[in-house]
Amino acid sequence: MLAVEGGAPIRAGRAWPVWPQYDAGTERELLAALRSSRWSVSWYAPAGGKSRERRFAAEFARYTGAAYGVSVDHGSSALVIALEALGVGPGDEVIVPALTWVAPATAVLRVGALPVLVDVDRGTGCLTADHVRGALSERTRAVIAVHLACTAARVDELAALAGETGVALIEDCSQAHGTRWNGRALGTFGDIGVFSLGAAKTLAAGEAGAAVTDDPALYRRMLMLRADSRGYLADAPRPGEYELVEDCEIMGGNYCMSELTAGVLLDQLPRLDAQHAHRAVRAGELEAGLAARPGLSAIPVPAQVDRRAVYEYGIRFEPGVFGAAPVERVAAALTAELGTKVYPPRPPLHRSALLRPRTKARFARIWDGADTSGRTFAGADHYREHTLLLHHSVLLGERGDIDDLLAALDKVRAAYRPRGAAPEQEVAV
Repeated sequence: MLAVEGGAPIRAGRAWPVWPQYDAGTERELLAALRSSRWSVSWYAPAGGKSRERRFAAEFARYTGAAYGVSVDHGSSALVIALEALGVGPGDEVIVPALTWVAPATAVLRVGALPVLVDVDRGTGCLTADHVRGALSERTRAVIAVHLACTAARVDELAALAGETGVALIEDCSQAHGTRWNGRALGTFGDIGVFSLGAAKTLAAGEAGAAVTDDPALYRRMLMLRADSRGYLADAPRPGEYELVEDCEIMGGNYCMSELTAGVLLDQLPRLDAQHAHRAVRAGELEAGLAARPGLSAIPVPAQVDRRAVYEYGIRFEPGVFGAAPVERVAAALTAELGTKVYPPRPPLHRSALLRPRTKARFARIWDGADTSGRTFAGADHYREHTLLLHHSVLLGERGDIDDLLAALDKVRAAYRPRGAAPEQEVAV
């Protein structure tokens, strides 16, 4: 009997790895920021020296191989300043994948432009150059390509198309911190790369974000856009001096990262690659197990990806593998067996409860004429209904965790197998 129906679970009494991870070093960094009396870049420097948020921006840019980095309070803010820095505004269209968190679409609305939802590859959930090409219009100003879950969009093809058409490319790498494509970090192929650094992400703070670019003009604009029209002093501030100067070349908002958050991130960033390496070992073991189970497979990863950052590990299943059970029922059964959350992807944006532009007057006027009711998003819908996701923290444990995952898949698959179907060959875990 399945655990969700009252039976004994596959895993009981053993905890999964906890996320976020921290130790005494993290506490020291946080306390140092607290005791500095400088909790914001907008406050003067009692002891002089560059702010933590400025230092983190530089360190994160160095990590990605970008020339410049900008720290912000959220990934959503990073999207807004990227769009504004590129000059996107009223009358413009921005292509957004239908399968993503709501922020790429709402960020476009926040700058007065129209998000154009486009279908995705059914296997990876990512935007492709062909999808973009079919949605281009005279009003298209930018494309937001999201590297989703545990894979990457074919960024070389997207960058080539952007160069060919003159459309700006923003890479949303909020689920791909540190993924590399032929040795080059994602986020550096487009005009701007944006990142969320929320508590669930592989590079985690409470709430935070960042943007990277190689373009000095875009960098300067993003600095002012996120700090009420202010940029940095050329050098570190002296004791008692403010670090921000009123350049005022473009009107901005206040999206600054706090010093306490930056202190946590300065501690977390050096840990990231070792965590990626650990997850890669566990992911390899899980993929070997999936390969031996008909109808189950890992989300495909392009061969050009030579280092992968897993945010959500994705398992695909073919129609009928779990009988007629919908993905929500399968996910609930696996969660009960394992004692950790297994979940389907969020509904695509064309049927998401989160994207409701008509509930705000300023967005409703933009959204008029963008009705998606007559359009199909077959790739996004298939991905959503045939994918199971696990948070990256489950891959920070031991080999026995992978054995439990595979055993739970076998148990749930057997329970939901259609009546009369021949039992599949037993597979050792």
